[in-house]
Amino acid sequence: MNQNQKKLQMNRALSIALSLLVVVAISVTVIAVVSARRAKPNDKTNESSASSSSQSTQKTQKPEQTDSTSQTTPVVIEKVSFISPVTVGNVIKEWSADIPVFSNTMEDYRVHMGIDVEAEIGSSVYAVADGTVESVEFHPMMGQTVVISHADGYKTVYQNMQTAVPAGIEAGATVKAGDEIGYVGDTALIEISEEPHLHFEMYKDDICENPLAHFTVIPIEPTTNYEDQ
Repeated sequence: MNQNQKKLQMNRALSIALSLLVVVAISVTVIAVVSARRAKPNDKTNESSASSSSQSTQKTQKPEQTDSTSQTTPVVIEKVSFISPVTVGNVIKEWSADIPVFSNTMEDYRVHMGIDVEAEIGSSVYAVADGTVESVEFHPMMGQTVVISHADGYKTVYQNMQTAVPAGIEAGATVKAGDEIGYVGDTALIEISEEPHLHFEMYKDDICENPLAHFTVIPIEPTTNYEDQ
């Protein structure tokens, strides 16, 4: 074998070796890519399973939170019943908070926020319901005034009374329906031309209401004058 033939064989061997190396390199690359693609779905599956596990945990916790917040305490509103502030009396001026009525004293038309119940001077005035005395004071226009707060947002105002009040009737005192809180007088300057009477007002949540919608005043029976017969 001459030298040319030896060189030719060597070149063929090198070519075969290089070809094998290229094939091996391609095979390794393909295997690596396939392995990477197979690994990704597994990762997503793991993430999905973890997410679903977390969601299931949250779902199991929600009913417990709902149960704890769904329990509420019922609110009981105390109802109030009222009696007349005087035993007997004639209503000489009714409630008129929207339409002005004529004032004999002021000689003009103005709204009337309460009712005027005619009664003899010194007649007892009673708390119309259980409550707490807010104030006892002399109003410059409406005379001796007692204010009582009641349950359910009610408040009552008693005016044109005598300056003397029963013992214990003062701000902060607790009273029951029917307790004596004062006496009919004639101390209201802007109603001085009227007959002696109790001026009485009622409020619900600071809104003025007609007292006669809550109780009835027993009228005074007229006396019979036998001299006229």
